[in-house]
Amino acid sequence: MAEYFESKQRQLALSMSASNVLYRSPQAAFEGKRICDPPKGTKGVVAGPNADGDFHEGDKNTLCWWFTGDTCLSRESYHPNQTGTSAYAQASMTADPLSAATRQGR
Repeated sequence: MAEYFESKQRQLALSMSASNVLYRSPQAAFEGKRICDPPKGTKGVVAGPNADGDFHEGDKNTLCWWFTGDTCLSRESYHPNQTGTSAYAQASMTADPLSAATRQGR
């Protein structure tokens, strides 16, 4: 899934290269920090209430468990934790070949 999202983000950045949008892949910074690695860099599945938290009654496109009625897949699921935030910072401060290619409009 990470590779799919990365390819979509790369395509979007390349399509916007005339506006000086650069893309730097976080993949290398996340080596050894993926969801099943210790320490993991992203949160796993996080459940949230269907109330005053992530979701509110009547929200569309929510994934709630039918058997509980009030527990949903949180929007915090699969977002970076403190380790992952550091990995993203590392990626954004490290030049790589793709960012140079994006800068040149390739």
